[in-house]
Amino acid sequence: IFYVLWCPISPIIFLACFEFIGSVTVRRHLGNIMILYSFIAVFIILINVLTISTSSCGYDSCPNPKDGMINVHFVPHTHNDVGWLKTVDQYYYGSRNDIQRAGVQYIIDSVVDALLKDSERRFIYVESAFFWRWWGEQTKDKQEVVKNLVDEGRLEFIGGGWSMNDEAAAHYTAIIDNMSYGIKFFSDNFGTCGRPRVSWQIDPFGHSREQANIFAKMGFDGLFFGRLDYADKEKRMKEQTMEMIWKGDPDDKSTLSDLFTGALFHAYSPPPGFCFDSLCTDVLMDDPRMEDFNMDTKVAEFVNYTHLQASSYATDNVIMTMGEDFTYQNANMWFKNMDKLKNFLNRNQEKYKINVMYSTPSCYLKSLHDSNKTWTVKTDDFFPYASDPHAYWTGYFTSRPALKGMIRQANSLLQACKQVHSKTGNIGDEGLEVAKRSVAVNQHHDAVTGTAKQHVTDDYALRLHNGMTSCRKVMSEGLQNNLGMDCGFDAFCPMLNISQCAFTEQRMAFSILIYNPLATNISSFIRIPVKNKHVYRVLNSQNNKVETQLVPIPEEVMRIPGRNSVARYELVFFAENIPGLGSRTFKFEHVSNTEAKIKAENLGKTFYLKNKHLKIEVNKNGILQRMKTESSDIHLKQEFAYYKGAVGDNTEFLKRASGAYIFRPKGNRAIPIGGPQSVTFFKGPLVQEVHQKFNDWTSQVIRLYRGQKHLELEWIVGPLPELQHNMPGSEVISRYRSDINSGDLFKTDSNGRFMISRRRDYRPTWDLNLTEPVSANYYPVVSRMSIEDSNSVSEEKKQIFVMTDRAEGGASLESGEMELMLHRRLFNDDAFGVGEALNETAYGKGLVVRGKHKLLLCEGDCEIMSRTIAEEELMKPVIFFGEYCSRLRESKSSVELPMGIKLLTMEKWSDDTVLIRLENMGITGGPISVNMNILFPGSNIASIEETTLDGNLPLSDLKRMKWTTDQAKSNQVEEGRFRELPDVELKQKQIRSFLVKLD
Repeated sequence: IFYVLWCPISPIIFLACFEFIGSVTVRRHLGNIMILYSFIAVFIILINVLTISTSSCGYDSCPNPKDGMINVHFVPHTHNDVGWLKTVDQYYYGSRNDIQRAGVQYIIDSVVDALLKDSERRFIYVESAFFWRWWGEQTKDKQEVVKNLVDEGRLEFIGGGWSMNDEAAAHYTAIIDNMSYGIKFFSDNFGTCGRPRVSWQIDPFGHSREQANIFAKMGFDGLFFGRLDYADKEKRMKEQTMEMIWKGDPDDKSTLSDLFTGALFHAYSPPPGFCFDSLCTDVLMDDPRMEDFNMDTKVAEFVNYTHLQASSYATDNVIMTMGEDFTYQNANMWFKNMDKLKNFLNRNQEKYKINVMYSTPSCYLKSLHDSNKTWTVKTDDFFPYASDPHAYWTGYFTSRPALKGMIRQANSLLQACKQVHSKTGNIGDEGLEVAKRSVAVNQHHDAVTGTAKQHVTDDYALRLHNGMTSCRKVMSEGLQNNLGMDCGFDAFCPMLNISQCAFTEQRMAFSILIYNPLATNISSFIRIPVKNKHVYRVLNSQNNKVETQLVPIPEEVMRIPGRNSVARYELVFFAENIPGLGSRTFKFEHVSNTEAKIKAENLGKTFYLKNKHLKIEVNKNGILQRMKTESSDIHLKQEFAYYKGAVGDNTEFLKRASGAYIFRPKGNRAIPIGGPQSVTFFKGPLVQEVHQKFNDWTSQVIRLYRGQKHLELEWIVGPLPELQHNMPGSEVISRYRSDINSGDLFKTDSNGRFMISRRRDYRPTWDLNLTEPVSANYYPVVSRMSIEDSNSVSEEKKQIFVMTDRAEGGASLESGEMELMLHRRLFNDDAFGVGEALNETAYGKGLVVRGKHKLLLCEGDCEIMSRTIAEEELMKPVIFFGEYCSRLRESKSSVELPMGIKLLTMEKWSDDTVLIRLENMGITGGPISVNMNILFPGSNIASIEETTLDGNLPLSDLKRMKWTTDQAKSNQVEEGRFRELPDVELKQKQIRSFLVKLD
């Protein structure tokens, strides 16, 4: 505006000046002067237009630190939980302020207004789930204003996931989706300046190595987090190693998995006494005429705190997180007080040697990078996290196991849904979007962790239910379109986990469609609930009879509260050769009312479950005691036990109660539940089962299918005993005892991907003070846990793997043992914020949970075999039902990727592109080549572009910061490129992402 107004009138002023001094020369050359001045004016206008239109976001917008001073980076931020004490909707709208004063829409409104008042001010925002909702409510004009703030680097998006995901209980496929979904929203609406450069995991309760690997492969330059074990933090502060280079994959000899990582000094809170929010009581009173003038005192406090923090870090830059949970509903309070403090210290820099800047995590990271320091390297992870000697945050590895199981199922269904939708669906399909949002929200660090209030947990479950229902409809329509048949398959049974299906129970005949979400041909055992012990048959699409077996449903299943079913049996049949990313169809018929024969035995002697791969010995008391393969033979006992949760008022460390977050047993030994009270053995051609009842709240089915190399144990726990407040609750485990000499070593997976070695009573980076011998040795188990013979010098070491169907906490407290926590019911809060005891109920009784373990005994390199079993449990076939139809069809083509290659993602990304992620699951061996045409039978690939892991940035555009470490220099090598379109190559442990455009 200035230039538009100034340029036309400035020549007049210019001429008037010279007219006044009577310059004849000027008047004589008036025309030339006017032309010259016009060119100058136009040039100035163009320069300024170009300057205004060019973004100065990211590192280019950062303030410059000053040498010889402590540079304080004020980072104004708010931490907005996507559900915790209130539901997502309640948090956004600011309802239920009787629980917590928090309204996210008002926070963003207030921040935008405050930023517009001063161009020096900055703010970061993290949770895209909330910003997406707020963005959709704004006018076009308001959106343009906000885009300008982003383009100028004054509003910066950090982290960018739909939610700030948990790192212990979340599966890596769901973590990737959560991050990709949020980053895509920011990138689509704000372009390059909207793409986060730094990850911000300030509140999760421990940090996983695979999470760091994911962030590195998404192109992030750094990670900052808030929670660090109290002893680890103390040591790092003394050694000034609070910041480091974290290798997301220690076997990676390049720097591609390296991530600069910093632990924040005061979690994510401001310095004590400097919380300038309506939720706080701190304020700067800087008028010396006032009786309560405190500026001199507050400045002294701040200076002392700054020096204290700076002494724990390696450079002259410190980051101060100026924000907290749901702060900035009145952003003016924050900025007005921060302005006072910043301006006062900057006016007196000679005295205090402190330079204060409004900054962001990205700008702070840049200042560290520019310091050219050498950094230490970390190769393990940050589990388990302890906030004090008696508060090990290992309870949430298991808390709310029913929700954890539902989240895993929803994530699995979402992957299948995206596959089908990629072939026939449209971008923006609301059914699919509902499902994506529901799974992403549930990766939040108070959702999958089980650390939210009960009504919030109910809301999480409702969102999952709605998302899964939407996904099934998307799949049903897509599959019927793909198969091109008249038969409808629009019915589904979401409660097959408790052997309930109204559709199959109420019909004498119906059709079944089974979709295989794995990119390889599989065969699977399918279980259909039926009412009676009658004769049934199953026919495939060629009308050939399929082998079946009738098995009783355990009494304990039929008594599950809320189960609304008349089914007393399950018909098991073997669905052979289900094509990869394809389906098979079957007809189910009730043949006669004649009672079918079921071979059952009540135990009183030793007996065996066996197939061609396994022989399982069960003693006369019904207890598993031996497991044998073709090459291995071990004694193995499985038992249930429980810990009593510690009780206390939480006023001091020793009075800490076990709760939703922490696991703190009352004693160091679990109490055995004892042997089974009743045992029945069922034997048939497809499956052999041992039904065990241990007590009124614990039962199990040990199951061995024909041809399978692993043993399945399906447990039911609950309702756990109800006690009064201040009484110890129950924390139930399943323990596996073997004669394998594992010593003090065991392994757990990292977010469902690769294994990490663990050692009992030990930490790799500090000396452990063992104040809690049990809970200090618990680690997150997302999909697998294992032990091996540590004394064997042979490469063919005996190993036992336990695969889980949901996240659980696990430990090895004795050589040859593994224990996994299944369920928790507690009657005291642990005082870490949720304000409720972990006392889950349903239908007026304690919650009942049903889940599975799969047991594998093997020798040598068992990584692929155990991982494959875990993947098959994750990506189970999806079953649809329809009215009886005689004209069945099934997939004509099958997708068969090379062995060891996993199709991680197939998702419609735009109108004409599909996002493909491929993973080499091997940890040894050479690269594997994949022809991308395999994934698109009947279609032609027009182009392939490789991207970062999140799918939103071409890999060719990725430029990451390089760091100097105290270890041998890594090779900065590029990811494998195309061999020759459309062939791509994947090295071991590698994930590659591609945008594939089809003709």
